[in-house]
Amino acid sequence: MKNKLLLIFFILLAGYAFSYWEWTPKTGKWINPKYAVKDTPKEQFEWAEQLNKQGNVSQAIREYEKLLKYYPESEYAAPSCFALGELYKSIGDNKKAFDYYQKIVDRYPSSPLLLETIKRQSDIANEELKKSSGWLFFKERKVEKGKMLATVIENHPYAEDAYKQAIKLGKFYLDNKQYQKAKDVFSDIIMKYPDPSVLEEAQFYLIKTEFLSIPKVSTDIKQYGEVKKRIDTFLALYKDSTYRDEVVKIKNKILESEAKRYFEIASYYERAGKLNSAKYYYRIVAENYPETSYGKDASKKLRSNN
Repeated sequence: MKNKLLLIFFILLAGYAFSYWEWTPKTGKWINPKYAVKDTPKEQFEWAEQLNKQGNVSQAIREYEKLLKYYPESEYAAPSCFALGELYKSIGDNKKAFDYYQKIVDRYPSSPLLLETIKRQSDIANEELKKSSGWLFFKERKVEKGKMLATVIENHPYAEDAYKQAIKLGKFYLDNKQYQKAKDVFSDIIMKYPDPSVLEEAQFYLIKTEFLSIPKVSTDIKQYGEVKKRIDTFLALYKDSTYRDEVVKIKNKILESEAKRYFEIASYYERAGKLNSAKYYYRIVAENYPETSYGKDASKKLRSNN
């Protein structure tokens, strides 16, 4: 009895398995219609398009992908990539949509769909930047979002709005404390785009990035040197800049931080009883940073010790 049951089970299993396979005299092979490809790329593309128009998204995706697998060099490959990008975008998978658009850029750069493809990528990248990420994948999502916009800029560096996209990318890195990447982006803008208004904005954000990248607990005054030079150059070049007030605020914060460090050294010598050394550093603070709170306190110290 047991053997009979096993035999029936295997017969049913075999029937189930072979029910998906068909014999084709043309090829002399058994094929599974689910995985079979049409005889020509044109037929395969038309079949995928038909499924797409019928709203059969999952099957249309499978057929477009099949075309890319079997006919990657055909004239229908780029349109299939584009269609896959559109389909994945429609179901909310921006990452896959972006990647299929990128295949057109990488593999089919002569396609007439290229510029529209990059526009679609730009739309996705900007849409992703506006999204908030869940805490669990926050770091990874931030990296991916930045990569998307960076790829768009790389794909079309001379687009009319390329510098705007680059500024947006730099600000994204800045907001997410990826300071080195932000510096690289703003420095690249300064090198590539001669337009005065673009330079002004990029210079401002580079100053802001360099300032914020210095740890608040840093005791190395030299780190502020390059930022101060950049600030002085900015204030000299852009006297009527809309960013002027903010740049001045950054400079004042730097002066306050430098003054604080010298004041702390002076206080240390004062507590140690080395009054001449203390006076030397209090004088540095009073003379070089007179408008800071520490400069005013240092002046009081010097007057009280005379």
